[in-house]
Amino acid sequence: MAEFVLGQEHEFQEGKGRAFNAGGKIVAVFRSRDKFYAINNKCTHKGASMCEGDITPDGKYVRCPWHNWSFDLSTGVSPLNSAERQRMYQVEVKDGAVVLMV
Repeated sequence: MAEFVLGQEHEFQEGKGRAFNAGGKIVAVFRSRDKFYAINNKCTHKGASMCEGDITPDGKYVRCPWHNWSFDLSTGVSPLNSAERQRMYQVEVKDGAVVLMV
């Protein structure tokens, strides 16, 4: 598993996502309620860029920007259809740096 330093923790806006190319994979990284989550950036429905989606007010889900399909930020599973899921990636903060493992 490779590690990619994405930036400093303070550079990530609360409630927003950003896309990163890490090892040839495009990953959407979100900061929600001071935790970091990483999912595949391509929506499983029609391929929209998930990093452009909105996080729900409770901070638990990200909604696809095209059709509002929701995915749990901690599991990648859709709350409406458990067969629909986004691939998850491990992301953590190390000494102030946001690090993605792919």
